[in-house]
Amino acid sequence: KFWLDRKRTAAISKHTNAFKINEDVVIPLPRMGEYTEGIERINIELSLANKLALVDRLEAFFASGHLPLGKSDDAGEIASAELLEDRVQQAMALLRDVGDEWRGWLASLDRPSMHEPARSTFALLQDQTLRASWKTQIRAPLQSIFAGAALKPIVNECEKLHAEVLKGRVWVALHMHAGDGNVHTNIPVNSDNYEMLQTAHEAVARIMKLARDLDGVISGEHGIGITKLEFVTDDELAAFTDYKQRVDPEGRFNKGKLLRGARFARSEPGGNTELVKADLTNAYTPSFGLMGHESLIMQQSDIGEIAHSIKDCLRCGKCKPVCTTHVPRANLLYSPRNKILATSLLVEAFLYEEQTRRGISIRHWEEFEDVADHCTVCHKCLAPCPVDIDFGDVSMNMRNLLRKMGQKSFRPANAAAMFFLNATQPETIKVMRAAMVDVGFKAQRAANNFLRGLANQQTAAPRSTVGKTPLKEQVIHFINKKMPGGLPNKTARALLDIEDKDYVPIIRNPKTTNADTEAVFYFPGCGSERLFSQVGLATQAMLWHADVQTVLPPGYLCCGYPQRGSGDYDKAEKIITDNRVLFHRVANTLNYLDIKTVVVSCGTCYDQLQGYKFEEIFPGSRIIDIHEFLLEKGITLGGASGPDAAAPGYLFHDPCHSPMKLREPLQTVKALVGENVKKSERCCGESGTFGITRPDIATQVRFRKEEELRKDETVLRGMIAKTAPETPAKANLKILTSCPSCLQGLQRYKGDLQNGLLEADYIVVEMANRIIGEDWMPEYVALANEGGIERVLV
Repeated sequence: KFWLDRKRTAAISKHTNAFKINEDVVIPLPRMGEYTEGIERINIELSLANKLALVDRLEAFFASGHLPLGKSDDAGEIASAELLEDRVQQAMALLRDVGDEWRGWLASLDRPSMHEPARSTFALLQDQTLRASWKTQIRAPLQSIFAGAALKPIVNECEKLHAEVLKGRVWVALHMHAGDGNVHTNIPVNSDNYEMLQTAHEAVARIMKLARDLDGVISGEHGIGITKLEFVTDDELAAFTDYKQRVDPEGRFNKGKLLRGARFARSEPGGNTELVKADLTNAYTPSFGLMGHESLIMQQSDIGEIAHSIKDCLRCGKCKPVCTTHVPRANLLYSPRNKILATSLLVEAFLYEEQTRRGISIRHWEEFEDVADHCTVCHKCLAPCPVDIDFGDVSMNMRNLLRKMGQKSFRPANAAAMFFLNATQPETIKVMRAAMVDVGFKAQRAANNFLRGLANQQTAAPRSTVGKTPLKEQVIHFINKKMPGGLPNKTARALLDIEDKDYVPIIRNPKTTNADTEAVFYFPGCGSERLFSQVGLATQAMLWHADVQTVLPPGYLCCGYPQRGSGDYDKAEKIITDNRVLFHRVANTLNYLDIKTVVVSCGTCYDQLQGYKFEEIFPGSRIIDIHEFLLEKGITLGGASGPDAAAPGYLFHDPCHSPMKLREPLQTVKALVGENVKKSERCCGESGTFGITRPDIATQVRFRKEEELRKDETVLRGMIAKTAPETPAKANLKILTSCPSCLQGLQRYKGDLQNGLLEADYIVVEMANRIIGEDWMPEYVALANEGGIERVLV
C-alpha cells in the first residue's frame, strides 16, 4: 500500500511532462508531522493563489468586450446587446464575490474561521470543510448565466482559460523514506513557464526555511550540487571548501559544485574556452514549449508524435528489470528509460539544427537509429510504467521515421529476410528459401565451426557497446551461435500442392467429417508455413486429428507485423488492407461453413490479426491459439504411455508475443504435456529479424538467456530426478515454445547446457510426435493428398 501511494505521487509529474524540481531534506522523525503540515500550508496557499489568478484572467476576459458567440440561422437565438451586457455584469459580480471570499481565506489562514470559530481557516481548508472550487463556485453559475447554444462559446472560452491557468499551478509532493527522516520534496514545473518557475523557487525558499526551523538539514540523500548552494551557510561549507582546495586545487572534479563564487572552464565551438560561474545562471532545461511555431520539423514529420509519446517519462527506471536489451553484465545502457533520455536529447538536437538552418547531422540520424535498433518490440516495458509509455511502439515509430526520411541503414540480411516475407509468388519463395535455408543457414553453421574459438569468447562475455560494432566483429556476432538445421525441404503449401492463390483449400478427413462438421480458419503466418513448415503441418495434422474442417487462406500471406515491426508502416497497411479484402471474399464464398473460430500458431500473427476485425469477416468468430484450441477439445498427452508418452520433463519458453491469451500460458502447457514443466525466462534474442539485423545486440540479449537456461537445467533435472529417477543425468532436455522466431532462436542454444544437448521444438509438433506418431508428417501429407483437400475457387 505504501509503494502504491508513492507510485501515484510520482505520477503527478505527468502534469508537467515529468520535469520537476527535487529538493530533498532530512527532518527529525519526531517533527515529521510538523513538516508535512507546513507543506500542506504552502500547497493551500499556492492553490488559492492559482485560483485567484484564474479569477483575474476571467475578469479581464469579460472586461475586454471581445466575447465569442455562436452562429445560428434562427434570429431568435441570437443574444441582444442588452441581454449580453446584463449577463456579463452578472458574471463580473459572481467573480468579484468568489474572488473576495477566496482572498479572505488566503489572508486569514491562521485566524479563527467565521464558519467555525473554534477552528482556523487553514484547518477547514485542509480537511475540505471549506473548498475553493472552480467547478461549483464559478463554472456551474457561468453555465447557468450563459445558457443556450448562442452563448455556449463564452463558457467554452472560460474553460479554456481555466485549463491554461491550471497548467501553471504549483504544488509540492512528498516522497518519504520509511523511518529515516529523508524526504524527497518534489515540485513539478513547466520549464517554459517563467512565472511558474519563479513561484516554485519562492516555494523552495520557504521549504528550506521550514526544514531549518524544525532542526532539519538540507543535505538530503541526493546531495546539494548547485541548486541548494544559496541555502547553505559559509560555516557549513568551510570544512568542505578547505578540503576541496587542498586535494583538487585546479577544480577538475565536479566543477564549481559547492564552491561559493567559483568559476570553471567550459569548452566552446572552435576550441575556445570561457570561465562560467558555478550557479544556475547557465542552467538550461530542454523544453518543446520554448520552440513554439518555429519547430517546423515537428510539424512536418512524425518526430512530434515521437516526442509527445515519451514526454511523460518519470525517469523512475521501473522498466529496466523487464527490458530485454538491458543486460547489466553485457550492456547496461539501453533500458527504455535511458533510450527515452537519449531520444529526447536527439529530438532537441534535430530542432536546434533545423532552426539554425544547419541541416540535421547524419551522425544524429545514426544515433537515432541506434536507439531504435536496441529494442525487440516485446512491449514488456508498458506494464510497469506509471505513465503508460510503450517503448516498443516508440521504437517502431522511430524506425518508420528513419525510413520516410531516407536515413534507415541498408542491411543485407534484413533486406533478404523482408523480401522473403513479402514474397507471394511460389517460384520466388522457393528460390529464396533455397538461398536462405539450403545455402545461407549451411554457410553460417560452417563458419561457426571454423571460427568456434572466437565465437565462444564473444558469447562468454559480450562487450558493452554504444552504437554499432566494427564489421569484423559483426561477422563473428552473426555466426557465434548456429542457425537451425534439418528443416523440411519444402514449404507446407508446396508439400500439399495448395500454392495457387486463386483457390481456398479446405482440409478435412473424409472418413470422419461431413459438410456440417465444425470448420475453423487457420492463418499459418510466414514462420509456420514458409520456414518451419513442420509447425504449420503439425497444426493441420492435429486439427485433422480433432475431426474439424480446416480452411486455409488462398496463397502465401503475411499478417503485416514483420513489416510494421521493422518500420515499414506503408507496406504493413497495404498488406493488412489486401488481406482483409481477401478474407471477406473467402467468407462470402464459404458462408455455408459458418466459421466461428480463427486459429493461429504464432503470437505476432495473433496480435496483428486482432486488428483485422474477424468478428465482422466471420460473424461472431474468435481468434485462438492452436494449443488452447486443442486443450478445449481435450487433446493432451495426459493418457499417453510407452513410446508415445511425454518426456519426463520440459522447459517452456513463453514468447514475448505469447499467443496463449485465455489463461496463464504455463498452466496451458502443463495441462497439455504434464506437470513437469519449468518456465524459462528472458528473451531468446531472435525477435523476428532482430537477430540478423543487429547480431551484436542479439549476442548481448542471448548472454542473459544462456545463463537462464543453465539455471533452468539444474531445476528441471532436479524435478525429473524425483518423478523419473531412471532418466540419465546427462540426458538431452527439450524446450518447447509457441513462436516460429523463438523456435529459431532457441535452436541456437543446442550445445549450451552443462549436461547433454538442448532440443527445441514447438508444443504442437511435440504433441503430433507423441499422439499421432514419429512419422506423423509424411502420413498426414499422404492422407491429405489422397482426397483430403477440397479446392474452392475464390
